[in-house]
Amino acid sequence: MVTRKVFIKLVGITLDFAFVLSACNTAATVVPAPTWTATPAPMVPAATATAAPPATESPIPTVSSTPTIVAIATPTVQPTAQVIPSVNAYCRRGPGTNYDAVTSVVGGTAYNVIGRNNMNTWWLVQVFGGAVTCWVGAPGTSLVGPVEQVPVALAQPVLPSPSMFTYTYSCHTGGNTKSMDVTLSWGAVDGATGYHLYRNSVSLARLGAAESTYIDYNAPMNGNLVYELEALNAVGSTAPVFVTVLACKY
Repeated sequence: MVTRKVFIKLVGITLDFAFVLSACNTAATVVPAPTWTATPAPMVPAATATAAPPATESPIPTVSSTPTIVAIATPTVQPTAQVIPSVNAYCRRGPGTNYDAVTSVVGGTAYNVIGRNNMNTWWLVQVFGGAVTCWVGAPGTSLVGPVEQVPVALAQPVLPSPSMFTYTYSCHTGGNTKSMDVTLSWGAVDGATGYHLYRNSVSLARLGAAESTYIDYNAPMNGNLVYELEALNAVGSTAPVFVTVLACKY
């Protein structure tokens, strides 16, 4: 009996389920699923791979463990070329005693040298703080520093000595006054500004450039007379020329 009730109940459930399915198929409208069309992705050209340059490694500087010492040369101070005359002496317009004296230098004093003659026996020095330059050639002069390395300096040359220096004379032996007249003559020197005449080392006369004769009236006649003549120019005098006049006999 129980089995029959169970069977009936199962049949009822099955019919109910069938009815529900039938209702659903009738009322519901099946909507077809949308169709999706895939748009193809644009073609992207493949990138061309460029090989990267090989990496260059910077060299590692070598560090020396020992520091380099750079020697800085100390400038050498050159000594000043100087001369020290041993005695007071004339300082002249040129390298020789026939040049006129400009001033004098003091023995034992150092003077800066700016020039020399080619024999290194006369030196062009600065005096009065460099305001004046003149030539020194005193014997016994001491050299200080590179005197022999200073340049050779040139001075305006003096003139050549007069030529043909001759004489004539006449003696006056009568009466109380005894004397003689001496006539001197010489060849003119081109460029001379004048002449200087000496008798027995004493200045006798200064003559003009146009003069070429001189008469020494009433010259002493008790001894030989030595006449000396120099031509002059702007820097000095020439080497002298000499004549000797013998004493008159009486």
